[in-house]
Amino acid sequence: MAKLRVLYFGSGGGKGVTHMMVNLAVGHARGGRVEPCIVFRRKRGPLAEVFCRQLKEAGVAYREVQPRPRSATMAQLGDAIREFRPDVVVGQGYPEHLRAREAGLEAGVPVLLQVEQNHERYKWLDLRRSKQLAACTDAIVAVSQAVAAHLRSLGLPADKLRVIYNAVRLDRFCSAARPFAEREPVVMSTARFGRQKDHATLLRAVALLRDRGRPVRLRMAGSGKRLQRWHARWLVYRLGLGNCVEFLGQRSDVPELVGRSRVFVLSTHFEGLPLGLIEAMASGCAVIGTRAPGVEELIEHGRTGFLAAPGDPAAMADCLEAALGAEGERCAAVAREETPGVCGLERITAEYENLFDELVAAKRAARGGAGG
Repeated sequence: MAKLRVLYFGSGGGKGVTHMMVNLAVGHARGGRVEPCIVFRRKRGPLAEVFCRQLKEAGVAYREVQPRPRSATMAQLGDAIREFRPDVVVGQGYPEHLRAREAGLEAGVPVLLQVEQNHERYKWLDLRRSKQLAACTDAIVAVSQAVAAHLRSLGLPADKLRVIYNAVRLDRFCSAARPFAEREPVVMSTARFGRQKDHATLLRAVALLRDRGRPVRLRMAGSGKRLQRWHARWLVYRLGLGNCVEFLGQRSDVPELVGRSRVFVLSTHFEGLPLGLIEAMASGCAVIGTRAPGVEELIEHGRTGFLAAPGDPAAMADCLEAALGAEGERCAAVAREETPGVCGLERITAEYENLFDELVAAKRAARGGAGG
C-alpha cells in the first residue's frame, strides 16, 4: 500500500507549534505509514537551526517560505503543495492554518485539517474566514479539551472537532533524568517571556519562601519579549532576589537542566497543552502549574503534581514547599510513570495517522459514490 503523503504548514519560530510539527514528522518517518513534508513560515534563530537538523537526521523533507508579504507566502506555499502532491494538508496554529487551507483548496488537496494549539485571540476578519473555511475542512484538531471548548465558544462546528494531545519526544528528557534524591534542590522554569506567562507570581512566591526562612534557588530559561524579560529582572531587583534567581536565556540543553532539577514550575494565565510541563513530568520532576486552561488536564493535584490558584503567590509558595519535599518525590514518581502513555510520540503519531486514514477513506468513498 502506498504511503499517505501529508504536508504540514506552520511557523518556524520555535513555539509549541514548531515543536509539534517536527515531533509528528519524526514520528511519521519512524513509523513508515506516512510520508511527511514540513513547510515553515521562515523565522531565523538558533531554534530554527535545531529543528532543521532534527528533520535532516530523520530524513524528512522540509522547505521554508517567506513570512511576508502574504502574496509571496501563498505563492510559495502553493508551489510546495503542487510539487509534493499531498493527500492531506495540515495547518498548524493561527494564522498559518488559514493560509494552509486556502492553498490546499486552490491546489485541490483531498483532505484539509486545522490544528489549534492555544486560546487564540482572532482578528474579526480571520475568525470569519476560519468559519468559512470550516465548511470544507475535514477535521479540526484541538490539542486539549480546554482548546476544544474555546473553539466551540467561537462558533466553530462541534461535529468536526477532535481532541488529540500534543506529541512529545520524551527520549532525551528520560535519558537525561537523575534520581530525585540526587537532583539539585532547584526550581526550574522554561516558560517563554510573554503576556501569556505569569512570571511575577512565581517570583513573588520565591520571595515569600525566603521570608518564611525557606529560601529556594530558581533558574529561568527561555527567550521572549524584551519588555517582559525586563520586567522580570526589575521584579527580581525590587524583591531582593538577586542571590536566588538566575536568568539563563535561550538554552539548547534544556533536558539536562530539567533532569537535574527537583522541581519544575509553569506559572501561566492559559495554555493549549504545555509541552515543557509534559517533558518535565516525564523527566521525573515534581511539577507545579497554575489552575488554568490546558494545565489542569495534565496535573492531578497531590497525585501527579501540584496546582496553585492563578495570581496567588502564597498558594504558589505552598506548592513549592511541598514539591521540594517527600510529597514532591511521590508525585514525581507517579507522573514519570504515567506521562509517556498519555503524550508519548508513538501514541500521538498513531492517533493522527488513524485520523488521516479515516478521513482519506471517507473522502474516497464519497467520491466513489458520487461517481457511481
